[in-house]
Amino acid sequence: MKVRVVVADERDANFFDLEKPQAPLQARGSLHNDSARPDRELESDRPGRRFGVPAGSRHAVDGERSTQRHESELFARTVARTIDDARTRHEFDRLVLVAAPRMLGMIREALPAPCRTVVAAEIAKDFMQHDADVIRDAVPRDAFLH
Repeated sequence: MKVRVVVADERDANFFDLEKPQAPLQARGSLHNDSARPDRELESDRPGRRFGVPAGSRHAVDGERSTQRHESELFARTVARTIDDARTRHEFDRLVLVAAPRMLGMIREALPAPCRTVVAAEIAKDFMQHDADVIRDAVPRDAFLH
């Protein structure tokens, strides 16, 4: 049984295959979100302020964050489409999704129904900076059961 492991965040997605619980991960490709912000340190904690016309009223400006969220959702749809294309080509039997909670939710929402039926596990953690052995060890053994 072949398990496809998808490790993603809002910037990148890596695709691996795993045939046995202790076998090495086999890289199957990756995607990069060119519109993602290159450095999280540039993000501010609070939205900017804008002064309105009526009596000097002020309003929060959240356009940058909503644009960034929209770009992340588009990237999640691209990841989901890539997964579904591989499923229709019978490249894997089961699917394990590994992503930070927000990104995991966006990918899950974007997956078509036939793809959702092959999801063996979801791991709500950001593993993008971890090596292949840590990722492999995070895949539950029951993902290989049919």
